[in-house]
Amino acid sequence: MSFSNMIRRMLVQPVLAAGMLLVLVFPASVVAQTVTSEEIVRALLPEDGGSRVRSFRKKEPHPYRGINIQGELPPEVELPRINLTVNFEFDSASLTNDGILTLQALGVALQDPRLKNMRFQIAGHTDLRGSYQYNISLSQRRARTVAEFLAAFFGIPRQQLYPVGYGESRPVDPYNPASGRNRRVEIINVAPLS
Repeated sequence: MSFSNMIRRMLVQPVLAAGMLLVLVFPASVVAQTVTSEEIVRALLPEDGGSRVRSFRKKEPHPYRGINIQGELPPEVELPRINLTVNFEFDSASLTNDGILTLQALGVALQDPRLKNMRFQIAGHTDLRGSYQYNISLSQRRARTVAEFLAAFFGIPRQQLYPVGYGESRPVDPYNPASGRNRRVEIINVAPLS
């Protein structure tokens, strides 16, 4: 066993044990995670279901094919995505226990063979509280935390994960910009752009 695998095992087991303890101690209604790994997989699959089978029918390329997937995507780009509530400590990029549970479901989903070798933007979002620059920085740190967690605990290759912070610029609830619904992590399958 390599040193990095040994370290990963030492880190993963306590986190998984803590997550399982939370599930056993708290009723399901208290735990923030309500989406299953299968629901995440279905949301992130391309319209063709991720099929790698060649067809004789000519397929039109994605209209935004070839754009830079490591930076902000134009808001009008339609790609498979899912919004997840990943909880962090207040004013921090440190995950809460609920956040860990949510990322465990995401990690299992990203290991699914149907999503293998696809690339994902990990988009951090905040609410309107705080300055614009502060919110950009916080959302970037949180997106990086998610990518690092997925790489360390689920073996998702870092080159398949692109963390980006959008700050407050793309609220899911634009009529209530201070709403907690706007504090989220969005997972976007950017494979169709390749």
